[in-house]
Amino acid sequence: MPVITYRKEDLFELLGKKLSDKELEEAIHSFKLNVEEISEEEIEIEHTAERIDMFGIEGLARALKYYLGINKKVQKFKVSKPKVSVLVKNVPIRPYIACAVVRNVKLTDSFIRSLMNIQEVLHDTLGRKRVKVAIGIHDFDKISFPAKYEQVSPKEKMVPLGEKREMTLEEILEKTEKGKQFAHIIKDSEYWPVYSDKKGIFSFPPILNSERTRVTEKTKNLFVEITGINKEATLIALNVLVTNFAERGCKIEGVKLKYGRKIEITPKLKETARIVNLKNAEKLTGLKFSPSLAKKLFLKMGMNAKSLGKSRIKVFIPPYRSDILHEWDLIEDLVIAYGFDKIKPELPKLGTKGKLNELEEFADKFRTLMIGLGFQEVMTPVLSNPKDQFERMSLKPQEFVEIENPASELYTCLRVWLLPNLMKFLTANKHVEFPQMIFEIGDVVIVDENEETQTKNRKKLAAVISHSNANFAQIRSIIDALLKNIGISYRIEPFEHPSFIQGRVGKILVDDKEIGFFGEIHPQVLENWDLEMPTVGLEIYIDGLK
Repeated sequence: MPVITYRKEDLFELLGKKLSDKELEEAIHSFKLNVEEISEEEIEIEHTAERIDMFGIEGLARALKYYLGINKKVQKFKVSKPKVSVLVKNVPIRPYIACAVVRNVKLTDSFIRSLMNIQEVLHDTLGRKRVKVAIGIHDFDKISFPAKYEQVSPKEKMVPLGEKREMTLEEILEKTEKGKQFAHIIKDSEYWPVYSDKKGIFSFPPILNSERTRVTEKTKNLFVEITGINKEATLIALNVLVTNFAERGCKIEGVKLKYGRKIEITPKLKETARIVNLKNAEKLTGLKFSPSLAKKLFLKMGMNAKSLGKSRIKVFIPPYRSDILHEWDLIEDLVIAYGFDKIKPELPKLGTKGKLNELEEFADKFRTLMIGLGFQEVMTPVLSNPKDQFERMSLKPQEFVEIENPASELYTCLRVWLLPNLMKFLTANKHVEFPQMIFEIGDVVIVDENEETQTKNRKKLAAVISHSNANFAQIRSIIDALLKNIGISYRIEPFEHPSFIQGRVGKILVDDKEIGFFGEIHPQVLENWDLEMPTVGLEIYIDGLK
């Protein structure tokens, strides 16, 4: 979960009221957020993933103003009619965009701090390190509209942010800090996404903006553009940003997105409505809420509500609350506004005793040993794609579980092994200091016609070591340390595997049954993942040892 530091002076200025440390901590804790540290000047808060609207200091202040009764009326967000447009071409690698114009900007020190903070936090969380969503913020008055969103050759040029000379897009990936950090997102595509106007390219998402449209203290109007692989996420990111700007008195103006004959206008800042049955709230919480009380409590959460009788209420959800997906989410807001501390706990009528699943307990032994051997644990998605699982690992495709109607090309199947995910993790962290030693314990899904579901979940352990001197002996020593400490008798035999260097790979047998393999990753596989450091890896079935 993101841990974000805020200046208390900036927060109190937006609140319009100064709070004691105790008052501030209690109010923040009510939203299920943890105050990590509080000093005379700053407060450090650990956020939960769902309330992304509270990541920025403006959104945090807005939520507190409603909760503390400073705001007694729900704010309506007005979007002025669009005066500019963006012609949207087909860009398969990042097909979705959302844009807005923000006028009357006064870039104070606190505003600039907030702008940089919210952009990076949204990139890391909602944006999944810019893979899912990337944000660009430009000086609107430096752009000649209409603009165009299109895909171009890597040979096209622009002057990247922080540079004085033109570079090709290829050079930007190779020579700039952001280019090196995020090249893996787009480098495998033949064409790359850009925003351009009659003066040339001014944005190269998801990498960086141009020097021409740099935001400075003299900037009066902003052009905000979001690109991504998920339409809903791009719209959410834009809504969070522009509603934060509105908290500082900025005016929001729409942008026409022209898809051929189809026209879409963003941002979309209309409220949505959902019905809450107060009997369901009572059943879940044990609390009785009258419609009048519920309306007051929803106002504390920044939402208007309308009574529909004795037990039903219509709630109007603001455009920045992307976390509200179901009636239960609104009931949770009711309880937050009411106060969790006011609920009297009850002892369960039936006593139960729980414990970890035996396989999980066994897996924990491996986890403890790997950490003791100097590895860092990572957790990667069970969802993957055939290119990562097979092609980049120099493997021929095998049977796998495919996802019907996937939302993203990145997640079209269930993984059949873990090493590709660890290779992908290394690619995304090339900028981090070496050596890198990471491991994962997780499930893979194998096609098995003997099972009722035709599939079988298997528990595996995979690990990689990446540095200039990584070799077979090093990964072999990890295997020895692991299995000997667990108390398992095993033997090693020569093995051939396309992902590893021939003669530098072995298989692990326990009771004449193959339970895993290890070795030096093949140079072609390293090249496929854009990795330069020698890398060794292992993968074993934990459930095959239990």
